Amino acid sequence: MKRSAPPRPILVSAKTLAIAAALLGVCVGEAAGADAPAKLVAAPAPDVAAPAPLPPAPLGVFGADMPPAGKLVVSIIPQFANLSHTLKGTRRLSSEEVVATTPWFGHPTSKLRLVPQNVSVASQTLALAYGITKDWSVVVTGGMIERNLDMLTFQGPTSLNRLGLSHTGTDGLTDFTASTIYRVYQDPIHRIQLNLGMSFPTGSTHNTFRLLLPDGSYATSRAFYALQPGAGTFDVMPGIVYAGHIDKWSWGLSYRGRFPLAANPEGYLYGDLHEFNGWAGYSWIKGLTTTFRVNATTQGEIRGLDPMIRGKAQAANPNFYGGQRVELWGGATIGGGLIGQEALTIALEAGIPVYQSLEGPQLSKNWQAGMALRWKI
Repeated sequence: MKRSAPPRPILVSAKTLAIAAALLGVCVGEAAGADAPAKLVAAPAPDVAAPAPLPPAPLGVFGADMPPAGKLVVSIIPQFANLSHTLKGTRRLSSEEVVATTPWFGHPTSKLRLVPQNVSVASQTLALAYGITKDWSVVVTGGMIERNLDMLTFQGPTSLNRLGLSHTGTDGLTDFTASTIYRVYQDPIHRIQLNLGMSFPTGSTHNTFRLLLPDGSYATSRAFYALQPGAGTFDVMPGIVYAGHIDKWSWGLSYRGRFPLAANPEGYLYGDLHEFNGWAGYSWIKGLTTTFRVNATTQGEIRGLDPMIRGKAQAANPNFYGGQRVELWGGATIGGGLIGQEALTIALEAGIPVYQSLEGPQLSKNWQAGMALRWKI
């Protein structure tokens, strides 16, 4: 039996061993990586969205809209109004009835001889609002006002014959105001804000005009109380606003008063003014909100008198001022983003009275309209 040869040894070079070791290390590393738990990598923190801007209140409501902290809002606010038709209480009087039945304030045994027919009012206000914090802001206003009067004069001391019309008026600076607004409460739906202001007598109280007299002559004298650009008094103006919103709907209530502290140098002060507002709004798209507002005001008659305001006209009698009025307003606020100007806002509003009970005889309001151009800096 033939014996088999012993196995031949396998010779492996050092180079071959090094390559094999390297390959083994790679395989072992991949296997270990596959079996190891995945390493947790923190995801980037999501961006915190800025709170959505609150829906705007109507143009005629003070103290509801506040600028962001550190921002200045500059507003130019032109407004226009018209008054005509004489009311005594709620009853309308003809001009002939006024001169036939109304005593002259300066001499009760004589009757009035001049009756206002129409007054047009145009004003321009500049307002600056600055956000000190997100809950506290300040507002200052100043401007100019122009009033134009059509006055009917009756002939002689007692006649009901119409002699002619005077076309006159006054203009000048309005009273300067400074106010502060503070938000005392806010949640995702509701907010409550208080405001307190002061009016300073920068407007004139001694403007003059020229009128046709019953004897056919003309005379220049101090204009009636309602035609003076200013009140001449320091007035305190407190107020409060509640507002809320859900989705596209918004609403609110507000009150603001105006209380003269003392008579002006001419010797009179306007009656206390109380103003109430209630409104609802709807935001159709981003940057477009429409509003409906009910406004109610009540004001007392003028206290005291200016001895330089004379004339046989109802507006020369300080007792024929004040009364109650209810008005309905419609408006819109348009954000500048709709026209490519993010810093710009345009607000519009117009209203008509639906109820007036006036201390009179006194001219009644027909309508009022205004707009505001606002730039946020």
